[in-house]
Amino acid sequence: MKDSPQIYLDHQASCPLDERVFAAISEHFTGPAANCHSSEHSFGWRASKAVLQAQEQIAAMIGADADEIVFTSGATEANNLALFGRDYSHRPKLITTAIEHKCVLEAARLLGADRGVEVATVEVDSNGVVRLDHLAELVDERTAVVSVIGVHNEIGTVQPIDEIAAIAKRSGASLHLDLAQGPSAIPLEQISSLADTLSLSAHKMYGPMGIGCLYVTREQQAHLAPQIVGGGQQNGLRSGTIPVPLAVGMGEAANIVSNSPEERDRLRRLNGLLWAKLTALGSEIELNGPPIDVRHPGNLNVCFRGYDSRDLIAAMQPNVAASSGSACNSGTEEPSYVLQMIGNSVETARSSMRLCVGRSTTDQQVTSAVDYIGEALRRFEVTY
Repeated sequence: MKDSPQIYLDHQASCPLDERVFAAISEHFTGPAANCHSSEHSFGWRASKAVLQAQEQIAAMIGADADEIVFTSGATEANNLALFGRDYSHRPKLITTAIEHKCVLEAARLLGADRGVEVATVEVDSNGVVRLDHLAELVDERTAVVSVIGVHNEIGTVQPIDEIAAIAKRSGASLHLDLAQGPSAIPLEQISSLADTLSLSAHKMYGPMGIGCLYVTREQQAHLAPQIVGGGQQNGLRSGTIPVPLAVGMGEAANIVSNSPEERDRLRRLNGLLWAKLTALGSEIELNGPPIDVRHPGNLNVCFRGYDSRDLIAAMQPNVAASSGSACNSGTEEPSYVLQMIGNSVETARSSMRLCVGRSTTDQQVTSAVDYIGEALRRFEVTY
């Protein structure tokens, strides 16, 4: 096939930096340097104002207030703060799922091993959706927090957050949501009314790498212990100097997402086009996770039965960026634990590829990507 520009279909791993975000960031990299916590001069005041504006933009996206946004290095740190920062002495139970991001699963494991927290795992169905009946059985007066990945990074599952929140709050448990994938997938304007804490990541919504945040209600802030200590910045919840350019970039990214609700419709149309062209290849191709009309609008997780997805991806280099699973498992040879936890075999997991369209994806790129996939399938063709 004739060479063409590289096609990026790995937007759940990371989104390219939006040009508008880069423009907002650049001003703070090239302008006067200042620590936003320096309160004695105008340089510090300007930096502090820029950070506050970013907090306001992020808060507006989720229906919160600026002082409920705590900047972190990313969603992993935000999830760690939300879980490790809690007091489990009176409510020693944590409920989560087996398909969470590795940072949540590892935090849960350590809380159980080091602090004696009882960790209960709520079941999910074959689409990765939390079984609400099982959650209702697990949640009781001993439950401190229910932690759920609201939009799944690997299989695109969108959880019934309203129902999960109602079940958690009936017993006085807190709800923590990992919503790193949320901004491009679902409306978030009212999400703060459902969750006590939630994590976000800038580079998952076309912002800069290296920054994220934890939304924490004012009530919860009084009960959350910092995991990084020092100068007591951000209401004592996360010490360290806030990186002004990165914070500004995250704020601008949130602002763009908030004012572009039509983007989800465009992603869903592109995703439908991608799926239609894949199924037309004639190979044994199956969709993992939820039906295409109820999943993350830019996410496909596809099983090419009988093939090794890593071979297919390698054969498409350097033309198409895709992945065989979550980027948090990079460097490992293990097939996706998420696909196995929703009932797929190891063989299915090894044959599966994640393909994610994004803001800059075009119809022509979708067509070209499927052509490359078709070439790779023919190269490794198997006999059924």
